[in-house]
Amino acid sequence: MASVFVNEDDDLHETCMEWIAAQRMSQRAKSVKAVTQRSNSWEEANIDEELVNMAMGPGGLFNFGKWAANVPPRYEPYYGVHYFRYKGRLFFFDRSRHSNATISGSSIRANEEELLEIKCLGRSTKPARQLLEHIKTWSLEKESAMTVIRRPGLREMRRNGWAKASSRPSRPMSTVVLDAGQKEAIIADINEYLHPLAPRWYASRGIPYRRGYLFHGPPGTGKTSLSFALAGVFGLEIFVISLLEPTLTESDLNMLFNNLPRRCIVLLEDVDTAGLVRNKTEGLLDEEPAPAHQKKSTTEANSNTLPNGVPDPSTTEKSSNNANITAMADLTRALRASQRTQRQSGPILGFNDPLKQGISLSGLLNVIDGVASHEGRVLVMTSNFPEKLDPALVRPGRVDMKVEFGHAGREQAQELFERMFDGADELAVGGVSRPGSPKSPTGGFPKEEEENKEGAAVEVDGAKEELRGLARRFAEQVPDKRFTPAEIQGFLLTRRKDPVKAVEEVEGWVNQLLPSKE
Repeated sequence: MASVFVNEDDDLHETCMEWIAAQRMSQRAKSVKAVTQRSNSWEEANIDEELVNMAMGPGGLFNFGKWAANVPPRYEPYYGVHYFRYKGRLFFFDRSRHSNATISGSSIRANEEELLEIKCLGRSTKPARQLLEHIKTWSLEKESAMTVIRRPGLREMRRNGWAKASSRPSRPMSTVVLDAGQKEAIIADINEYLHPLAPRWYASRGIPYRRGYLFHGPPGTGKTSLSFALAGVFGLEIFVISLLEPTLTESDLNMLFNNLPRRCIVLLEDVDTAGLVRNKTEGLLDEEPAPAHQKKSTTEANSNTLPNGVPDPSTTEKSSNNANITAMADLTRALRASQRTQRQSGPILGFNDPLKQGISLSGLLNVIDGVASHEGRVLVMTSNFPEKLDPALVRPGRVDMKVEFGHAGREQAQELFERMFDGADELAVGGVSRPGSPKSPTGGFPKEEEENKEGAAVEVDGAKEELRGLARRFAEQVPDKRFTPAEIQGFLLTRRKDPVKAVEEVEGWVNQLLPSKE
């Protein structure tokens, strides 16, 4: 028999288990394993309305516990050998566990890992490989509109590199509040970079095949949102790294970058808070008061010489001792200044924390564009205070495009309002929900609705025009470039059922928050 093995830490393992659970073999197996289906918030969009109604408690309050209790578990074949047929060929599915030892610091930790073995009759693994390709295609079709987010795995499992954190629906670019010209420029630049012929063009001119972007601006202006939207537009996975991770070392960072796929987006969030700032030690040394023995007057200095200007031999030894004391004092001041820098900016290089080796600026630069650095990825760094970043980190070649995010203007406030209250499934204007009419059992619209289709279209157009008018009134009351898109969106979210109420209350909200903006 020919065999193909799949380890538990590989993404293909979970995909295989989902596919097998959907096959008949899982239904007729005598021994099965029940797995609780913990669907994320994005997978709950296609929920049966009957289950929702069953979960409604007194007073119309939704009880999540009741709803979760009605979600059936997923049944998988238990450990052992099972068989199934695919395209008329017999396959054997062996699910087993094996022990594995990992070294963490000075200790050895023993754990068990699951192993899948797919076997087929014959000497070639081609049928099994074709089956795995079918399973991957099946999974891709199911998550075609999803963006996969990955983060570094646990420290003891970091040898495996990245771990899948979640997957969420790809964010439309239209939901990112940013100047249309800036969005078009970024999309065109990345599209040209990801073109299949681009690597050959870069190589023929001796240019490293890398692209870097710096998104900078106040918090809540959409820097991370644009990163996720770009991942959805180009069908890329996004790999998120926090340089403040206490257990992340430079060797870990090198290993993570080496395990990146050929095309992906690497997101380094808030790099200005990771200790990679300009060194302030020199400024602190200048502010340190000079010791008392250095504050000698000119008269005292001249008293150490004879009348003819020849140094007094009796004071030569004393001057030598004073010079040694001065050198020791300077060294002490430098050490104290360095300690103050560490206390103010945190354990930049891990000196304060013996368990953390930390990431140095030179280590990060080497990973980004060193001789052995990864090529083909899109690097996105976000920063709230770009002026704090070291010039070496943002020089051309490491950062090819800088995008500034600012506070929302009136046009963007109007765009946020229209997007909040204009939905495809219903249009809530004035607090009145107008869902679509139910369809007839034959698949078409009821006869009465067919007769009134033109009138309904006119009504919808009128409602949209009314919504635009409310959006203009809302935007006129929001000061230009004073609030972030996140602040405006937060205000609208608490009034998402009633756009008229949002327009009526926005003036009071602005007057309440505006003094804090001064």
